[in-house]
Amino acid sequence: MINGSREETFFIRLPDDRIGSPRAASTAAFPQQAFSPVGKERILAELFRVRDGDGTIIGLATRMNGTVPGPLGAAEPVTDWMVLIPGRGALMMSRGAIATGDEPEFYVDRMGFSFENSGPVVAGTGGFAGLVGFYGEEAEIENIDASGQAHGVVRLVTRLKAEQ
Repeated sequence: MINGSREETFFIRLPDDRIGSPRAASTAAFPQQAFSPVGKERILAELFRVRDGDGTIIGLATRMNGTVPGPLGAAEPVTDWMVLIPGRGALMMSRGAIATGDEPEFYVDRMGFSFENSGPVVAGTGGFAGLVGFYGEEAEIENIDASGQAHGVVRLVTRLKAEQ
């Protein structure tokens, strides 16, 4: 890794690791106005089990994905991930054209990640506290079944190093 950083990959098996399905009748629609001042933007919130490289379930992850008004008023895509690993801590990650905190999103050096499907690690707790870096989201979708469910694997790859 670059300059003493560390890389870790978290896996999500689709559809097995999705907890509740956006298409399931028992899943309540999220109130749009909770995420948008005008209630017109579409936000999808999902909850997943997270696995390590051996396939063991080690935690949970949420993904909030949608379009919200950007700095210039135009709709901009944004994806936020929160990964919780009991006993280790939590990671909050974000990608999109929306500012996340005081730092601009458009870093030149993304620790080897391309700009597409990557973003900064915004915050961490526990064992992730005091670390900075980036994450990449990689999806290998094998097929989409007749009910519209994706089958495949999502990988969240993090590259973190100590704050300086």
